[in-house]
Amino acid sequence: ASTYKMKYGNRGMNQPCIDLRTSKCYITSQNHGFAVDSKTLPIDWKPLFLNANDLSNEGIIHTSKPFFSVQFHPEAFGGPQDTAFLFRNFADMLRGHNPEKVLLDPQIYDKANVRKVLLVGSGGLSIGQAGEFDYSGSQAIKALKEENIEVILINPNIATVQTSKKLGRASPDKVYFLPIRANVVEDIIAKERPDGIIVSMGGQTALNVGIELWRNKVLEKYNCRVLGTSIETIIATEDREIFSQRLKAINEKLALSYSATSVDEAAAMAAKIGYPVLVRAAFALGGLGSGFADDEAKLREQCEKAFAISDQVLIDQDLRGWKEIEYEVVRDSRDNCVTVCNMENFDPVGVHTGDSIVVAPSQTLSNREYFNLRDTSIKVIRSLGIIGECNIQYALDPNSEEYCIIEVNARLSRSSALASKATGYPLAYVATKLSLGH
Repeated sequence: ASTYKMKYGNRGMNQPCIDLRTSKCYITSQNHGFAVDSKTLPIDWKPLFLNANDLSNEGIIHTSKPFFSVQFHPEAFGGPQDTAFLFRNFADMLRGHNPEKVLLDPQIYDKANVRKVLLVGSGGLSIGQAGEFDYSGSQAIKALKEENIEVILINPNIATVQTSKKLGRASPDKVYFLPIRANVVEDIIAKERPDGIIVSMGGQTALNVGIELWRNKVLEKYNCRVLGTSIETIIATEDREIFSQRLKAINEKLALSYSATSVDEAAAMAAKIGYPVLVRAAFALGGLGSGFADDEAKLREQCEKAFAISDQVLIDQDLRGWKEIEYEVVRDSRDNCVTVCNMENFDPVGVHTGDSIVVAPSQTLSNREYFNLRDTSIKVIRSLGIIGECNIQYALDPNSEEYCIIEVNARLSRSSALASKATGYPLAYVATKLSLGH
């Protein structure tokens, strides 16, 4: 085979390479100015990796012998180390083990065939919804219209961009200015008969409605497909018990947390964790019904407030003083996973994000901390099976590398708009395309 000198070369730690066995794309670290000309490879050698930017060769493999090579650095100490599995493959070959069979996931061919979509908007004016998610819905409409899909929007807030009819190809075909309630959405589904529904662009209100419709088998009744992340996965991220079990299965840890459905049960859980604790209402918007309790009397008082808005409360470990870090992650049906942006709260855990300043990208993380949390983000999102965009939040001990996962939002979050503006990467737009199977 022959090589050639590249015009610029591939240098840096953000080079995308496609595994030609699976079509998965990995982010790699590279520093080379020459490339192998794939057209000149001998007949028993084949391309293994391809650079997604310039389509140059990034790896070759022998068709019958246990030989392969790559042009990038799987071992790069500075990261990323997404392709470190190649060393395991190499070690297996040295031990005489047959290479693991790598097959494409059949799910990649399960592409959504939709002509009409119901987009559940952001709801009325209140903390945790409304204008905070207008950006997400507007981007989703734009992405759907580009696919020639009819868009039905439900959003009672007339003071939003997404309800405008004067945006040409970025405007919905029909808008229902009605309350976002499960019974109302069901009536619209019965009337419009959409092929699919998107519930990840309207904050917690839209998610809760989607869960209720799914549990009541309304979506099944009208053959309305949930586009993007499945309702089962959304429930897994919203229900603390299920979420904790899913994290334990992959050896990741959640901030010590228990759910309770009564004040007495909450008091028992708090005693198990140890005071002080954080009391939160489950399935709530923007921290509604949350607060710290230093003793049982305060806990009972706080629980009364939380139970007024939810039938479940969460009793969490007190992590005040730890750094609060977020990662915005996107994943497609082929299991390609990218961390688009990471962010750091100016204030530590204990100050709600709505009352704080968020900085993108993070400013105080070491390179090791950054890549540890990045690797964990990809690991968690893949294990949950999220399709589209999600947000994962961490608490990081400022005096060590100890961390725990606070939560995963299987939807566009308020931080998503900030991340989109800070990076120029339109998260909601891309998430909508991915929900359609792209």
